Amino acid sequence: MSAASYTCVCRRTFTAQNYFNTHQRSCSKTKKRLSSAISTFKELLSQRKKHRTSHSEEASHLEATVTSLPDLSLDDEEVGVPLECEAAESDIEDISLAQRRPRRLNRQMPQRFRDVLPQPPPSVPSEACHRHLAPTVPIVTPDHRPASPVRMVLRTPRNIFGLVRQYFSPEVPFHDPEKHVTIADLSFVPGSSRVDEEEHALLAASGDSQYCPYPNRSSFELGNWYWNQGLQKSQADYMKLMAIMGDSTFNVTDVCSTHWKKINTLLGTNDYDEGDGDGEEWEDEDAGWRRTPVSIEVPFSRTTEMPGSRRYHAAELYHRSLVGVLREKLANARDDRLFHYEPYHLRWNPPHLDAEVAIYGDLYTSNAFHEAHSDLQESPGEPDCDLPRVVAGLMFWSDATQLTSFGTAKLWPTYMYFGNESKYRRCKPSLNLSNHVAYFETLPDSFKAFTDGKGLNSDCATHCHREFFHEQWRILLDDEFLQAYEHGIVVCCCDGIKRRFYPRIFTYSADYPEKVLIATVRNLGGCPCPRCLIPKNRIQNMGMPQDRQQRQTLSRSDERRRMIVNDARSLIHEHNFAVGSAAVERILKPQSWVPTSNAFSDRLGFLGFSIFCALVVDLLHEFEIGVWKMLFVHLLRILTAQGPGLIHQLDQRYRQTPTFGPATIRRFSTNSSEMKRLAARNFEDLLQCSIPVFDGLLPEPHNQIVLKLLFTMAHWHGLAKLRMHSELTLKIMDHVTSALGQQFRQFKNTTCAAYEAHELGQEVRARARRRLRKAEQAGHKSTRPTCVVGQAEMDDPESLALNAKRVKVFNIQTYKFHALGDYVSTIRRYGTSDSYSTEPGELEHRSPKAGYRRTDRKSFVKQLTRIERRKARIRRIGDKAVHRPQVEISEIARSPEVHHHIGLTQKYPVHIGSYLISHPGDPAVKNFIPKLKEHLLRRINAQTGPTGVGEEQDINTVILKDDRMYQHNIARFNYTTYDVRRAQDVINPRTSHCNIMVLRSSNDIGRQGHKYIYGKVLGVYHVNVIFIGHGMVDYTPIRMEFLRIRWYEPMDEVSAWETSTLDRVKFPPLTDEHSFDFLDPADVLRGCHIIPRFVRGRRYADGSGVSACAKDKDDWREYYVNRFVDRDMLMRFHYGLGVGHVYSHHRATQVEQEDITFHASLNDDVEDPADDTDIHDDTDESDGTDEGSDIEQPFGSNESLLDQFDEMYDGEVPLDYEN
Repeated sequence: MSAASYTCVCRRTFTAQNYFNTHQRSCSKTKKRLSSAISTFKELLSQRKKHRTSHSEEASHLEATVTSLPDLSLDDEEVGVPLECEAAESDIEDISLAQRRPRRLNRQMPQRFRDVLPQPPPSVPSEACHRHLAPTVPIVTPDHRPASPVRMVLRTPRNIFGLVRQYFSPEVPFHDPEKHVTIADLSFVPGSSRVDEEEHALLAASGDSQYCPYPNRSSFELGNWYWNQGLQKSQADYMKLMAIMGDSTFNVTDVCSTHWKKINTLLGTNDYDEGDGDGEEWEDEDAGWRRTPVSIEVPFSRTTEMPGSRRYHAAELYHRSLVGVLREKLANARDDRLFHYEPYHLRWNPPHLDAEVAIYGDLYTSNAFHEAHSDLQESPGEPDCDLPRVVAGLMFWSDATQLTSFGTAKLWPTYMYFGNESKYRRCKPSLNLSNHVAYFETLPDSFKAFTDGKGLNSDCATHCHREFFHEQWRILLDDEFLQAYEHGIVVCCCDGIKRRFYPRIFTYSADYPEKVLIATVRNLGGCPCPRCLIPKNRIQNMGMPQDRQQRQTLSRSDERRRMIVNDARSLIHEHNFAVGSAAVERILKPQSWVPTSNAFSDRLGFLGFSIFCALVVDLLHEFEIGVWKMLFVHLLRILTAQGPGLIHQLDQRYRQTPTFGPATIRRFSTNSSEMKRLAARNFEDLLQCSIPVFDGLLPEPHNQIVLKLLFTMAHWHGLAKLRMHSELTLKIMDHVTSALGQQFRQFKNTTCAAYEAHELGQEVRARARRRLRKAEQAGHKSTRPTCVVGQAEMDDPESLALNAKRVKVFNIQTYKFHALGDYVSTIRRYGTSDSYSTEPGELEHRSPKAGYRRTDRKSFVKQLTRIERRKARIRRIGDKAVHRPQVEISEIARSPEVHHHIGLTQKYPVHIGSYLISHPGDPAVKNFIPKLKEHLLRRINAQTGPTGVGEEQDINTVILKDDRMYQHNIARFNYTTYDVRRAQDVINPRTSHCNIMVLRSSNDIGRQGHKYIYGKVLGVYHVNVIFIGHGMVDYTPIRMEFLRIRWYEPMDEVSAWETSTLDRVKFPPLTDEHSFDFLDPADVLRGCHIIPRFVRGRRYADGSGVSACAKDKDDWREYYVNRFVDRDMLMRFHYGLGVGHVYSHHRATQVEQEDITFHASLNDDVEDPADDTDIHDDTDESDGTDEGSDIEQPFGSNESLLDQFDEMYDGEVPLDYEN
């Protein structure tokens, strides 16, 4: 009975089918046998195709063809068209099975097809590489004016998700990084990384010269462990050290004889060490650090004793050559494989949509990158040079950071990333794709001594700080960079091909104070936006049609700025006017300029670069700790005004909110209202769980106004953070932005006007501390006793909190609120917001902070430059020695190919009879054994043959071996996300991570019904089943896994997008026949976040339940389904719009189509007299779909595609997702 029931061709046996299937994917003998069978099958198909198709018909079936714009993509109706009725009977034999089958409408995709492994975008087929391309010719229009030349496009075939790559080039790209992308690269749950045995043997046998300056491999491994494996060593780091020392090639003698100090000094040398005689030239490309003195002109006005400008030598800037960093990057063989030399557009052509739509994601697929690439290719080339010309996309981050928790040590680093690399790789600090290019300095304290007693006011000091910043950028934008920007640099790439690279700056990510510093705009001025000239008194119109138009017509112009600033600087430097004088203000103040010479404008303006366009939006600072924090604080003020106990009730609800995922929703602090030491991620959690918490705290109608505003806020935030956008989701986000502006204005005019809000206690205490600190800095300590009230306020902040709370007015006339209207346009131009968010820069701050702890805290900037070079050079030595897969330590070594993973252990058996006896009368175990056997029999029948053909009906044919089921603590479920990535949810029945969602049957979905079923997992089990019914093979037990489920039932009958409410569910009565059930783990889509509806209270006030098995003593009366818990969950509720959600691509009903267009009605829900007519007109223009028969009509090519999928799953040949 214990013999294995699955045997591979390599003679290995397995008792579980899922492990047998996993082994087959890696079995070399199985692959060889499968490859031979596929080759034979391909030959058979090619012979049949020769008889029924011609060369021209083959060309029409190949999507990777060169066509002229507008793109005439392959019509779905042309795929799988049956032969004409006059065809001879002999020709029918040559028709594919998909063409012979009759068309069946509204079929649901196979169940196994609902979870498809992610794939990279499709590659260009080899057939297109040898295709003769027609030359580009101009087209003459009927009015005899020459039209623009026909642009050539190269399209790839669709992959299983409907994605198509479109190159605007007549030539096939020679370098295709997508070919090197594996399932591990697309997965957040990769398998364990292993070095190939043959490669490891070659490494052990190779010489020690490749480890230079380390004398041998043992010394290199130990040095790499010390410098590149983190500062704080963990248990995993300790195990790595043990692996290094336990390796057969490790030699203790080699390590002891190594001159470590000399090697570390050599690894940390830089360009500024050449004069010291310690520098050494590296053989490969290496962009070392330089040290350049920085000086500025300080203007003294004519009111001072000695008017005029004087030169001040401020500090020395540590920086690297931008061109040198580019050369070093292109010489890195590890990163070159995934470096995109040529951009492309990503298109989405699924079977359920009428037309192809654009996909927005990475920078190298964006419109901005495509425009830069097209302009470069269309511009005249360099004389006598026919090398391929490539755009190197530069993305900058800069932000000052505190290096210690307690102390004054600060650093102002500037990071540079390459937009030619995937954003998924750039966001991982472990891949080290961030290039430190400069550590900016601020004006030293000696600047005060330089200006002491010479009449400089605060305006002039601020002006000098701005000038000092831009002077440092002038050093970075040196003549070498300008030469490369205009004429390019020739680099022999790792593939042996010489190319000419042209650096282009696309984005500059920074917070608002630094944005205005870069744009030379005054902070919080009359026109606070660094991108447009909309005045502050119009900011509250965000989302209105006229506001959108003004963002374009009033955009900032660098040419106009240069003329205005030059006039102001002439007054300051030539006529000795003060920086803040009335004459200077009259010139600059109307448009909020400052008299600073902009380095980007001066160095790159004549080449067409505008820094204002590069200052992209920042979701972290502008929304999460900006607009949302502002709203959250004012809601706390309103709750305080409504009743003092409501704040405590809010804190209690946040504490009772369950967590989700490993770090998606974290446990909330004891008192969330105090907002102590909260980061942006904590404010994000507060928003995602805010609706159940605020529900019912305010009376009507304010309760509904607040809940609707919170719903729209969470919806907008989820759309803004999407890693993959389509044109359809951007239209939704555009409508949600308009609705958000309207609801903010209604909240201000209705709810805020009804309450007199005062400062919170922590606000008053913070204000008192600021006053005390300002008084101490001003040296007014001696004057404090003269003011009794001031003394009490500053010495006793609690007294001030009780007696001096100021009235606070909700203010939406801020730049951060204004910036919300720029997200849609920015995503359309540069890709999704995660590509240029400030979050990667904030994560990269960990590197200098860790390095600071290895310095002597004195001249730490110079030491940080040495540490950065030392770590980079060690990594480069390691890359040359052996390929080292980059895997996050925190990621779990599980196979991403399988749908779910449940342990093999049988350490926790549960005797079913004893289990039932121990719970007498419990409704959860009613008919336990019959239900379990029915569930197992239904699954056995589904595996043995077609539905309804020879099915076994007797549940007694299912025998549970030893009458035991085996309990497991957790179950891991892998799923494909909306952006075609692999993620994992861990279900633990003993914690709050016990809820799952299942796709509802297509026959059970009405026009406005729910598409998902939700359940609480009570237990994870497996049983060993012996089947003795129809179709039995032998008495070998089969392992079958199942989940014990307690179902939720929905309470809403309409879709929640229209009502701006979350889905509400509840537990049915325990005596309900369908309250408890068993579920196949293969049917689980993923985990879900269920939050109690606190306003309805608990089901049992005394805390005593009815069923111990169901654990109903903690039940609430109602629950909310949190659709905003993460990006993937949001897109599952935008049914049919998730690229990776293949299960939603099969059905063409009005439910999906209305999800795209219903947001037009959001603007009608709130009266906004300022734009009552304009918004309706704007909505009508964007709603271009016909609600007629186009939505209901069947798709011809869809049917043949689904039939082919059926044939794939019916056969024994598994799908090759990688190819």
